[in-house]
Amino acid sequence: MTDADCWTDSPALFLPADSKPQSLGRLSSQVVNAVWNEVCALAGIKGKTPHSARHAMGKHVMEKTGNVAAVQRQLGHKNATYSLQYARITDQELQAVVDER
Repeated sequence: MTDADCWTDSPALFLPADSKPQSLGRLSSQVVNAVWNEVCALAGIKGKTPHSARHAMGKHVMEKTGNVAAVQRQLGHKNATYSLQYARITDQELQAVVDER
């Protein structure tokens, strides 16, 4: 079972309006994408997706804490292996760390 298989077990990040009693308690991916695209168009942002924002959050948490468990918890990964992708470091980032010493 992957994290994607368990999405209905986790709290929803985006909730529908109370005026939609027929909803399942969370916004569909189609609605999230439509709102995302509208906001990106208004902001003049191209080529980003809701998943881009999720990835940016994972990277941000890793940069601030250096803690894979913190990334796992923030992103709701059941398996820490998924969180390890945020621990990758580029050659430039490694060089900057070495140069700071």
